[in-house]
Amino acid sequence: MNSSRSGRYGHIDALKGAGILLVVFGHLIEKPSTHSILLQMLYTGIYSFHMPLFVFLSGIFARETLKSLDYQKIVWTLFLPLVVFQFIYLGVGQLTDWYSYSPFTPYWLLWFIASLIGWRILLPLFASPAGLAVALLAAVFVGYDDAVGYALSAARTIYFLPFFVLGHLYGLPLVALTRRHRLAFSCLFGLSMLIVAVWWLNGLDGSALTGSHDYDSAPPFLAYPGLGRLLVLSLSLAGVLGFCALLPVSSPLLEWFGERSLSIYLLHGLAVMVLVSAGIADMIPQPLLLPVLAGAAVSMAAAAAMLDGLMRHLFSPPADTFDVVEMIADWRRSR
Repeated sequence: MNSSRSGRYGHIDALKGAGILLVVFGHLIEKPSTHSILLQMLYTGIYSFHMPLFVFLSGIFARETLKSLDYQKIVWTLFLPLVVFQFIYLGVGQLTDWYSYSPFTPYWLLWFIASLIGWRILLPLFASPAGLAVALLAAVFVGYDDAVGYALSAARTIYFLPFFVLGHLYGLPLVALTRRHRLAFSCLFGLSMLIVAVWWLNGLDGSALTGSHDYDSAPPFLAYPGLGRLLVLSLSLAGVLGFCALLPVSSPLLEWFGERSLSIYLLHGLAVMVLVSAGIADMIPQPLLLPVLAGAAVSMAAAAAMLDGLMRHLFSPPADTFDVVEMIADWRRSR
Protein backbone atom coordinates (compact mmCIF):
# COMPACT_ATOMS: atom_id res chain seq x y z
CA MET A 1 0.00 0.00 0.00
CA ASN A 2 1.43 3.35 -0.98
CA SER A 3 2.07 5.80 1.81
CA SER A 4 1.91 9.55 1.51
CA ARG A 5 4.86 11.90 2.01
CA SER A 6 4.02 12.28 5.67
CA GLY A 7 4.47 8.54 6.18
CA ARG A 8 0.75 7.96 6.58
CA TYR A 9 -1.14 5.50 4.45
CA GLY A 10 -2.37 7.61 1.55
CA HIS A 11 -5.27 5.37 0.61
CA ILE A 12 -6.53 5.28 4.20
CA ASP A 13 -6.38 9.07 4.38
CA ALA A 14 -8.22 9.30 1.05
CA LEU A 15 -10.93 7.01 2.43
CA LYS A 16 -11.20 9.21 5.52
CA GLY A 17 -11.39 12.26 3.27
CA ALA A 18 -14.22 10.81 1.20
CA GLY A 19 -15.91 9.64 4.39
CA ILE A 20 -15.81 13.06 6.06
CA LEU A 21 -17.24 14.69 2.93
CA LEU A 22 -20.13 12.22 3.10
CA VAL A 23 -20.57 13.03 6.80
CA VAL A 24 -20.81 16.76 6.07
CA PHE A 25 -23.17 16.20 3.14
CA GLY A 26 -25.31 13.79 5.16
CA HIS A 27 -25.71 16.27 7.99
CA LEU A 28 -26.45 19.07 5.53
CA ILE A 29 -29.33 17.16 3.93
CA GLU A 30 -30.61 15.62 7.18
CA LYS A 31 -33.46 18.10 7.72
CA PRO A 32 -34.08 19.15 4.07
CA SER A 33 -34.46 15.47 3.15
CA THR A 34 -37.86 15.37 4.84
CA HIS A 35 -39.25 17.29 1.82
CA SER A 36 -37.56 15.21 -0.92
CA ILE A 37 -37.81 11.47 -1.47
CA LEU A 38 -34.60 11.60 -3.51
CA LEU A 39 -32.70 13.21 -0.63
CA GLN A 40 -34.29 10.75 1.81
CA MET A 41 -33.11 7.78 -0.22
CA LEU A 42 -29.64 9.31 -0.63
CA TYR A 43 -29.50 10.07 3.09
CA THR A 44 -30.46 6.49 3.97
CA GLY A 45 -27.88 5.05 1.59
CA ILE A 46 -25.10 7.24 3.00
CA TYR A 47 -26.02 6.39 6.59
CA SER A 48 -25.95 2.68 5.84
CA PHE A 49 -22.15 2.71 5.55
CA HIS A 50 -20.44 6.07 6.14
CA MET A 51 -20.17 5.89 9.95
CA PRO A 52 -19.24 2.17 9.88
CA LEU A 53 -16.53 3.24 7.42
CA PHE A 54 -15.20 5.88 9.80
CA VAL A 55 -15.26 3.50 12.77
CA PHE A 56 -13.53 0.77 10.72
CA LEU A 57 -10.79 3.17 9.61
CA SER A 58 -10.36 4.55 13.13
CA GLY A 59 -9.65 1.06 14.41
CA ILE A 60 -6.83 0.40 11.94
CA PHE A 61 -4.16 2.40 13.74
CA ALA A 62 -5.59 2.20 17.27
CA ARG A 63 -3.17 0.88 19.88
CA GLU A 64 -3.99 -2.48 21.40
CA THR A 65 -1.98 -1.75 24.54
CA LEU A 66 -2.58 1.63 26.16
CA LYS A 67 0.21 3.35 28.07
CA SER A 68 0.13 6.50 30.16
CA LEU A 69 0.88 8.71 27.14
CA ASP A 70 -1.96 7.10 25.22
CA TYR A 71 -4.43 7.96 27.97
CA GLN A 72 -3.11 11.52 28.06
CA LYS A 73 -3.57 11.75 24.30
CA ILE A 74 -7.14 10.48 24.61
CA VAL A 75 -7.84 13.16 27.22
CA TRP A 76 -6.30 16.00 25.20
CA THR A 77 -7.40 15.11 21.67
CA LEU A 78 -10.82 13.56 22.38
CA PHE A 79 -12.19 14.20 25.87
CA LEU A 80 -11.37 17.91 26.09
CA PRO A 81 -12.77 18.68 22.59
CA LEU A 82 -15.88 16.70 23.53
CA VAL A 83 -16.43 18.78 26.66
CA VAL A 84 -15.69 22.11 24.97
CA PHE A 85 -17.80 21.44 21.90
CA GLN A 86 -20.63 19.99 23.98
CA PHE A 87 -21.14 23.44 25.50
CA ILE A 88 -20.69 25.16 22.12
CA TYR A 89 -23.20 22.90 20.37
CA LEU A 90 -25.71 23.23 23.21
CA GLY A 91 -25.48 27.00 22.91
CA VAL A 92 -25.77 27.08 19.12
CA GLY A 93 -28.59 24.55 19.33
CA GLN A 94 -30.55 26.93 21.56
CA LEU A 95 -29.93 29.86 19.19
CA THR A 96 -30.90 27.94 16.06
CA ASP A 97 -33.73 25.90 17.56
CA TRP A 98 -31.93 22.71 16.52
CA TYR A 99 -32.32 19.38 18.32
CA SER A 100 -32.76 19.35 22.10
CA TYR A 101 -30.32 17.25 24.14
CA SER A 102 -29.53 16.69 27.79
CA PRO A 103 -26.20 18.26 28.85
CA PHE A 104 -24.97 14.75 29.66
CA THR A 105 -25.84 13.34 26.25
CA PRO A 106 -23.28 14.01 23.49
CA TYR A 107 -24.93 16.64 21.32
CA TRP A 108 -26.00 15.38 17.89
CA LEU A 109 -22.82 14.47 15.96
CA LEU A 110 -20.60 14.52 19.07
CA TRP A 111 -21.65 10.94 19.83
CA PHE A 112 -18.80 9.75 17.62
CA ILE A 113 -16.17 11.47 19.78
CA ALA A 114 -17.65 9.99 22.96
CA SER A 115 -17.82 6.54 21.36
CA LEU A 116 -14.28 6.82 20.01
CA ILE A 117 -13.06 7.30 23.57
CA GLY A 118 -14.97 4.18 24.56
CA TRP A 119 -13.63 2.11 21.65
CA ARG A 120 -10.05 3.12 22.37
CA ILE A 121 -10.39 2.11 26.02
CA LEU A 122 -12.29 -1.11 25.29
CA LEU A 123 -10.03 -2.31 22.47
CA PRO A 124 -7.54 -4.19 24.70
CA LEU A 125 -10.45 -6.35 25.89
CA PHE A 126 -11.71 -7.18 22.38
CA ALA A 127 -8.55 -7.26 20.24
CA SER A 128 -8.84 -10.92 19.22
CA PRO A 129 -11.05 -13.02 16.93
CA ALA A 130 -12.98 -14.18 19.99
CA GLY A 131 -13.33 -10.58 21.13
CA LEU A 132 -14.67 -9.63 17.70
CA ALA A 133 -17.32 -12.36 18.00
CA VAL A 134 -18.31 -11.10 21.45
CA ALA A 135 -18.51 -7.53 20.15
CA LEU A 136 -20.78 -8.66 17.32
CA LEU A 137 -23.08 -10.51 19.72
CA ALA A 138 -23.18 -7.45 21.98
CA ALA A 139 -24.12 -5.24 19.00
CA VAL A 140 -27.04 -7.52 18.21
CA PHE A 141 -28.32 -8.14 21.73
CA VAL A 142 -28.01 -4.55 22.99
CA GLY A 143 -31.03 -3.75 20.84
CA TYR A 144 -33.21 -5.80 23.19
CA ASP A 145 -32.41 -3.48 26.13
CA ASP A 146 -34.33 -0.21 26.00
CA ALA A 147 -32.31 1.11 28.97
CA VAL A 148 -29.22 1.52 26.77
CA GLY A 149 -29.71 4.60 24.62
CA TYR A 150 -28.35 8.05 23.88
CA ALA A 151 -26.86 8.66 27.33
CA LEU A 152 -23.06 8.79 27.02
CA SER A 153 -23.54 7.34 23.52
CA ALA A 154 -23.66 3.86 25.07
CA ALA A 155 -25.91 2.21 22.47
CA ARG A 156 -23.86 3.44 19.50
CA THR A 157 -20.58 2.56 21.20
CA ILE A 158 -21.71 -1.06 21.51
CA TYR A 159 -23.40 -1.13 18.08
CA PHE A 160 -20.33 0.06 16.15
CA LEU A 161 -17.72 -1.72 18.30
CA PRO A 162 -17.41 -4.70 15.88
CA PHE A 163 -16.35 -2.34 13.07
CA PHE A 164 -13.64 -0.80 15.28
CA VAL A 165 -12.32 -4.21 16.33
CA LEU A 166 -12.50 -5.51 12.75
CA GLY A 167 -10.54 -2.51 11.52
CA HIS A 168 -7.90 -3.05 14.18
CA LEU A 169 -7.51 -6.77 13.52
CA TYR A 170 -7.90 -6.99 9.75
CA GLY A 171 -8.30 -3.45 8.42
CA LEU A 172 -5.20 -3.12 6.24
CA PRO A 173 -5.46 -6.63 4.71
CA LEU A 174 -9.14 -6.08 3.95
CA VAL A 175 -8.50 -2.71 2.29
CA ALA A 176 -5.70 -4.31 0.26
CA LEU A 177 -8.07 -7.13 -0.72
CA THR A 178 -10.62 -4.64 -2.05
CA ARG A 179 -7.90 -3.03 -4.18
CA ARG A 180 -6.92 -6.38 -5.69
CA HIS A 181 -10.53 -7.21 -6.58
CA ARG A 182 -11.95 -3.77 -7.30
CA LEU A 183 -14.64 -4.87 -9.73
CA ALA A 184 -16.07 -7.52 -7.44
CA PHE A 185 -16.15 -5.25 -4.39
CA SER A 186 -17.50 -2.31 -6.41
CA CYS A 187 -20.37 -4.55 -7.49
CA LEU A 188 -20.83 -5.56 -3.86
CA PHE A 189 -21.19 -1.88 -2.97
CA GLY A 190 -23.84 -1.39 -5.64
CA LEU A 191 -25.71 -4.48 -4.49
CA SER A 192 -25.69 -3.41 -0.86
CA MET A 193 -27.00 0.06 -1.76
CA LEU A 194 -29.74 -1.51 -3.88
CA ILE A 195 -30.84 -3.79 -1.03
CA VAL A 196 -30.87 -0.89 1.42
CA ALA A 197 -32.93 1.25 -0.98
CA VAL A 198 -35.47 -1.52 -1.66
CA TRP A 199 -35.69 -2.35 2.04
CA TRP A 200 -36.19 1.32 2.91
CA LEU A 201 -38.94 1.66 0.30
CA ASN A 202 -40.60 -1.33 1.94
CA GLY A 203 -40.60 0.04 5.46
CA LEU A 204 -37.05 -0.02 6.87
CA ASP A 205 -36.77 2.65 9.57
CA GLY A 206 -33.63 4.69 8.84
CA SER A 207 -33.00 4.90 12.60
CA ALA A 208 -32.17 1.19 12.52
CA LEU A 209 -28.99 2.10 10.63
CA THR A 210 -27.63 4.31 13.40
CA GLY A 211 -27.59 1.85 16.30
CA SER A 212 -29.05 4.47 18.64
CA HIS A 213 -32.48 2.91 19.10
CA ASP A 214 -33.68 -0.32 20.69
CA TYR A 215 -35.82 -2.81 18.79
CA ASP A 216 -39.07 -1.48 20.25
CA SER A 217 -38.34 1.96 18.76
CA ALA A 218 -36.83 0.96 15.40
CA PRO A 219 -36.92 -2.78 14.66
CA PRO A 220 -35.26 -3.88 11.39
CA PHE A 221 -37.65 -6.86 11.36
CA LEU A 222 -40.74 -6.95 13.56
CA ALA A 223 -40.64 -10.70 14.13
CA TYR A 224 -36.87 -11.22 14.32
CA PRO A 225 -35.24 -7.87 15.16
CA GLY A 226 -31.90 -9.42 16.14
CA LEU A 227 -31.65 -11.16 12.78
CA GLY A 228 -32.61 -7.91 11.10
CA ARG A 229 -29.82 -6.03 12.87
CA LEU A 230 -27.35 -8.72 11.83
CA LEU A 231 -28.44 -8.17 8.23
CA VAL A 232 -28.08 -4.39 8.62
CA LEU A 233 -24.55 -4.84 10.00
CA SER A 234 -23.71 -7.16 7.09
CA LEU A 235 -24.99 -4.63 4.56
CA SER A 236 -22.97 -1.90 6.27
CA LEU A 237 -19.81 -4.01 6.08
CA ALA A 238 -20.47 -4.74 2.39
CA GLY A 239 -20.89 -0.99 1.84
CA VAL A 240 -17.64 -0.23 3.68
CA LEU A 241 -15.56 -2.74 1.71
CA GLY A 242 -17.21 -1.82 -1.56
CA PHE A 243 -16.56 1.87 -0.97
CA CYS A 244 -12.88 1.09 -0.32
CA ALA A 245 -12.74 -0.49 -3.78
CA LEU A 246 -14.45 2.45 -5.48
CA LEU A 247 -11.97 5.09 -4.36
CA PRO A 248 -8.74 5.68 -6.31
CA VAL A 249 -5.56 4.46 -4.68
CA SER A 250 -4.07 7.94 -4.76
CA SER A 251 -6.01 11.19 -4.39
CA PRO A 252 -4.05 14.12 -2.91
CA LEU A 253 -7.19 16.21 -2.41
CA LEU A 254 -9.06 13.48 -0.54
CA GLU A 255 -5.91 12.73 1.48
CA TRP A 256 -5.76 16.40 2.45
CA PHE A 257 -9.33 16.23 3.75
CA GLY A 258 -8.65 12.90 5.45
CA GLU A 259 -5.65 14.18 7.39
CA ARG A 260 -7.89 16.91 8.81
CA SER A 261 -11.02 14.82 9.28
CA LEU A 262 -11.35 15.20 13.07
CA SER A 263 -11.28 18.99 12.91
CA ILE A 264 -13.78 18.95 10.05
CA TYR A 265 -16.02 16.64 12.03
CA LEU A 266 -16.02 18.84 15.11
CA LEU A 267 -16.52 22.16 13.30
CA HIS A 268 -18.79 21.55 10.33
CA GLY A 269 -21.92 20.88 12.36
CA LEU A 270 -21.98 24.47 13.60
CA ALA A 271 -22.16 25.78 10.03
CA VAL A 272 -24.80 23.18 9.14
CA MET A 273 -26.99 24.25 12.07
CA VAL A 274 -26.80 27.92 11.15
CA LEU A 275 -27.34 27.49 7.41
CA VAL A 276 -30.15 24.94 7.60
CA SER A 277 -31.94 26.87 10.34
CA ALA A 278 -31.70 29.99 8.14
CA GLY A 279 -33.63 28.09 5.46
CA ILE A 280 -30.89 27.78 2.86
CA ALA A 281 -32.56 24.75 1.28
CA ASP A 282 -35.76 26.71 0.68
CA MET A 283 -33.84 29.36 -1.28
CA ILE A 284 -32.48 26.86 -3.81
CA PRO A 285 -34.54 25.83 -6.86
CA GLN A 286 -35.47 22.14 -6.56
CA PRO A 287 -33.55 21.01 -9.71
CA LEU A 288 -30.37 22.59 -8.30
CA LEU A 289 -30.82 21.48 -4.70
CA LEU A 290 -28.64 18.37 -4.82
CA PRO A 291 -25.59 19.87 -6.63
CA VAL A 292 -25.73 23.10 -4.61
CA LEU A 293 -25.86 21.24 -1.29
CA ALA A 294 -23.04 18.95 -2.44
CA GLY A 295 -20.93 21.99 -3.31
CA ALA A 296 -21.81 23.60 0.02
CA ALA A 297 -20.69 20.44 1.85
CA VAL A 298 -17.28 20.50 0.15
CA SER A 299 -16.91 24.23 0.89
CA MET A 300 -17.79 23.70 4.56
CA ALA A 301 -15.31 20.85 4.85
CA ALA A 302 -12.58 22.94 3.23
CA ALA A 303 -13.24 25.90 5.51
CA ALA A 304 -13.16 23.68 8.60
CA ALA A 305 -9.98 21.98 7.36
CA MET A 306 -8.25 25.37 7.24
CA LEU A 307 -8.66 25.57 11.01
CA ASP A 308 -7.00 22.20 11.62
CA GLY A 309 -3.73 23.80 12.73
CA LEU A 310 -5.54 25.86 15.35
CA MET A 311 -7.48 22.82 16.55
CA ARG A 312 -4.32 20.76 16.89
CA HIS A 313 -2.67 23.59 18.81
CA LEU A 314 -5.59 23.87 21.23
CA PHE A 315 -6.15 20.14 21.74
CA SER A 316 -2.69 18.57 21.81
CA PRO A 317 -0.83 17.25 24.86
CA PRO A 318 1.72 19.73 26.23
CA ALA A 319 5.24 19.33 24.91
CA ASP A 320 6.54 18.42 28.38
CA THR A 321 4.04 15.56 28.80
CA PHE A 322 5.74 12.50 30.27
CA ASP A 323 4.84 8.83 30.52
CA VAL A 324 4.34 8.00 34.20
CA VAL A 325 4.57 4.24 33.59
CA GLU A 326 7.86 4.56 31.70
CA MET A 327 9.25 6.90 34.37
CA ILE A 328 8.55 4.35 37.12
CA ALA A 329 10.06 1.54 34.98
CA ASP A 330 13.24 3.62 34.44
CA TRP A 331 13.45 4.31 38.16
CA ARG A 332 13.19 0.60 38.96
CA ARG A 333 15.86 -0.30 36.41
CA SER A 334 18.23 2.26 37.92
CA ARG A 335 17.97 0.71 41.40
